[in-house]
Amino acid sequence: MTDPRLDQILGTTGRDPGCEAGLDFIDEYCDIVASGDMVPDRFADFVTHLGNCRACREDTEGLLVVVREQQDRSRR
Repeated sequence: MTDPRLDQILGTTGRDPGCEAGLDFIDEYCDIVASGDMVPDRFADFVTHLGNCRACREDTEGLLVVVREQQDRSRR
């Protein structure tokens, strides 16, 4: 088991497709995460990238906030 802070500094192992690759499906990924469903294996490379890239991780977290707010509004 490793310290997550160390992973943020050093990055994680696995295939990292880079920043541009995630732009095509970041919205779908956020919809899945926000709904609480299991993230499919096809997102494994993107998840690795999020572990390695602070900017993409922050963008994804920001988008998740918006998606969750929209879900909350639609339930009312």
